[in-house]
Amino acid sequence: MTIAPRVAGELRQTQTLAPRMMQSLRLLAKSLPELRAEIAEEMSRNPAIEDVDHPLETSLSEAERRSDESSPEPDYPEDDFEPGRNVDEDAAERRQSFFDNQVKTETLQEHLLSQLPLSDIPRDDWPLVATLVGDLDASGYYKGSLADAEMAFGRTGDQVVALLAKIMEFDPPGCGARTVRECLLAQMDALDDSPYEDEVRAIVDRHLEDLQAGRIGVIEKELGLTHAQLAAALKELRTLDGRPGRQYMSERERVEYVNPEVHAVKREGRWMAETDERSLPEIRLSSAFRRILEDPGQSAETKAYVRERIAAAEAFREAVAHRQRTVQSIAQTIFDRQQDFFEHGFGALKPLTELEVAEIVGVHGTTVSRTVRDKYAETPFGVVELRRFFVTGVKTSGGEVLSQDAVMEKLRETVAAESPSAPLSDEKIAAALKEAGFPVARRTVAKYRDRLGIPGASARKH
Repeated sequence: MTIAPRVAGELRQTQTLAPRMMQSLRLLAKSLPELRAEIAEEMSRNPAIEDVDHPLETSLSEAERRSDESSPEPDYPEDDFEPGRNVDEDAAERRQSFFDNQVKTETLQEHLLSQLPLSDIPRDDWPLVATLVGDLDASGYYKGSLADAEMAFGRTGDQVVALLAKIMEFDPPGCGARTVRECLLAQMDALDDSPYEDEVRAIVDRHLEDLQAGRIGVIEKELGLTHAQLAAALKELRTLDGRPGRQYMSERERVEYVNPEVHAVKREGRWMAETDERSLPEIRLSSAFRRILEDPGQSAETKAYVRERIAAAEAFREAVAHRQRTVQSIAQTIFDRQQDFFEHGFGALKPLTELEVAEIVGVHGTTVSRTVRDKYAETPFGVVELRRFFVTGVKTSGGEVLSQDAVMEKLRETVAAESPSAPLSDEKIAAALKEAGFPVARRTVAKYRDRLGIPGASARKH
């Protein structure tokens, strides 16, 4: 049989996004400070955009001019005056020394991204990796949407998962996992010298549920281990970290100033969502670049470059405008469904999902998820993240659907009314809530109690 190379064609249907759509989706996911930085970077990168002074900024030359006009002529000392160190200079030096010796607290995201240049991940994938790392929770688990990442960066699901696997190899290992199993398996290299490596891998791979349920006998039987061997394997398993991200501060836990870009304003009895356009610099096209196109003395190559830069600037300006329209439209839809919140607070929130908002606005559900991420609204009850307005519901005995906040408020009232000498157990709280028309399970009570920071019954007893 003769083996010869041959070329064969194959038709395959794939979904790809136009560059403009990808740019629009990318800007939509950015917070207000990130958007400002993106606009500044685009201005510096594209000469077709004029250098525009930000309305909230003052130029250095203008500041110097004002200073010269307002400052009197300084009274200099005599020529034979010999300056010495004064108390203010000593204090300034001590203060500067203090700041120079402060250690910056590194976040989990910063620590992981600092390892990116040392990895074998192609540079073209770095923006996607940065997005994936940004979607890690405080424990290091990936909580983002694979579908969003695929759509925004034009990658397949397998490619995104492969990058998550690469992130799991970073320090601390396991960050980027979507399940406990993935997280622990990514840390198995730490047990290379352990005689129980295979047993630990088998427990993590096939018997985590049995372990959580306390079915020790099942694990011993299926793995053929004695009780002592299993105990030794579990001791090795405990050296792995099920929440590796806790070693570092999460990006979301860092105390920073929040910039609300949506403001709740009441007009004619209705709460409206308004976006603050003044906080963004204006994107203006350069008139000098336009004149080049009208100059007959310019070469065709120069004009082609100018047209390309002007088109890119117009596309970027439209992408920013589209982002602002989308944020305002989605925020207004949320406000319309949660009007009671603006009058009565979190206890008045109604059940609402991202899919419901998407259907009303006429966009995909992932667009809503991307829009509300890291976006904040200024309300009568403080600055609230837009995600906070989405709550799941609990159906009462009367058929009414109430939000989790309403149920938690009732739970708080129930605990506040209990006897300090005989606090209610979670089971009794569940019974009391059911009697009040809130049929929730005991485990739900425990979950809500933890969210409210209410300790267990034994800790509440006085």
